[in-house]
Amino acid sequence: MFHSGTRILYVGPLAATTRHSHHAAQIVVAPQGLDFEDGASGRTRASAAVIPPRLHHRHGACTHAAVLFLDGDDPTSRALARSTEGPCPTLARELVDVDIPGDPTPEQARTLLATILARVQGAVDVRESSGPRHPAVRRMCAYLDRSDAADLDSLAQQAGLSPRQMRHVFAREVGLSMRAYLRWKRLIRAAAAVEAGAGLSAAAAAAGFADCAHLSRVFRDQFGITPTQGLRSIRWRTLDETRGSSRPPP
Repeated sequence: MFHSGTRILYVGPLAATTRHSHHAAQIVVAPQGLDFEDGASGRTRASAAVIPPRLHHRHGACTHAAVLFLDGDDPTSRALARSTEGPCPTLARELVDVDIPGDPTPEQARTLLATILARVQGAVDVRESSGPRHPAVRRMCAYLDRSDAADLDSLAQQAGLSPRQMRHVFAREVGLSMRAYLRWKRLIRAAAAVEAGAGLSAAAAAAGFADCAHLSRVFRDQFGITPTQGLRSIRWRTLDETRGSSRPPP
């Protein structure tokens, strides 16, 4: 598993998931084919799929695949959220010939990430989705990215909004409620803690979850698998660090 900024790339076997949705857009390339179900068009087997943010879906198992998660704040993710409606476009013809290394080095992972991203960006107008958001929402996201707490009253007052209006603007701009956004960021923090060597209980506490069971419930809701499947058994590597940066994921 590799992460860089707002992007997470996984290469390896895929476990079958339960029905779930998440804040990130998900791009799957499975050369051997993979069963997908999005709840709208039934089951489909395809070798590639682009799954927009917040779309309920599930997929089967396969021995080797690449999965790219784009955080909801990523410009490409926002473009996919705006340009794609209804069932996931599982045909994704632009992706079917992407070469997936067996055990990629950081350089190979960086190339694979860039290739997948370029193919997807060729099908959507990223520029339409990457404009500035409301400054109050930007400040709120910055607070929530750093900690669980944000002074909603103060930020709303600075923006000339009531707390209720602030919540509405946040949901409209981000596509999630503040509570759902915070849940996603906590999951990213938990992954960073596991990467640093923490066990699941310690990672849950570090990320702001009540306990390991709380982390497990939220993780399964978001990814359709358990934290043991998604965190403990996977090596996390930071592409940014290979460029001389120690920056953690968002």
